[in-house]
Amino acid sequence: MSDPNENKIRDRAYHLWREHGCAEGQDWNFWLQAEREILGDAATGVAPGAPTKPRAAKPKAAAAADAPKTAKPKAPAKPKAPAKPKSPLM
Repeated sequence: MSDPNENKIRDRAYHLWREHGCAEGQDWNFWLQAEREILGDAATGVAPGAPTKPRAAKPKAAAAADAPKTAKPKAPAKPKAPAKPKSPLM
């Protein structure tokens, strides 16, 4: 007979496949996700049944990061130089 965990993994992978609209070619991804959910991930220390989605990043404590970024006002335009007189030969 099959290992009881293998049956659980197979059932969970099937449900994941159904939840994602019976996506073709994703069987291995669903199997691995189900395996992580049932057995946990020894490489990363994730416990069985732990959420598979990453946590949101914590906000930074720096006040400057929270301040809205605004554009600096433009400097006043410099006055144009007076036009040079045209030469009489033209």
